[in-house]
Amino acid sequence: MRRYRSAEVAMRQRTRDTMRMGATDMAAVRFLLQARQRGTTVKPTGLAAHLGITTASTTALVKRLVVAGHVVRQPDPDDGRGFLLVATESGDETVRSNLTAVHARMIAAADRLSPTTIAEMSAFFAEMTDAMDDAAAVVPDDARDAGAVAVPAHH
Repeated sequence: MRRYRSAEVAMRQRTRDTMRMGATDMAAVRFLLQARQRGTTVKPTGLAAHLGITTASTTALVKRLVVAGHVVRQPDPDDGRGFLLVATESGDETVRSNLTAVHARMIAAADRLSPTTIAEMSAFFAEMTDAMDDAAAVVPDDARDAGAVAVPAHH
């Protein structure tokens, strides 16, 4: 799992480097692309809430993404003073061109798994997720960052 996670982090860094974006910028573009695919609208406040950043930081972020051509502002039909954020086709194409080959290889690997293996892996990852959730409840963030190992709390 560590090796996979390291490879994933490195791949995301390469994608951000290629697109000349920071992690927050990339997360914003991905969120806006997903919203566009779902046919939902995103206001700056919704983007700020999703990213966990201030409205001031969101304003600067949106300016960067607009200048880079990844996002456009559109008038909000429900609020004459507000606007909606929409990912551009070029932003979508750039992300896809960087990730299509990786996603194809990941899908091919998943397609080779048997239903039994998928069920076993699902159970394994559910158990690992529960362990992480339990650990997060008992280990302070600063201790976790220092590499501390959690001892499950007794309920």
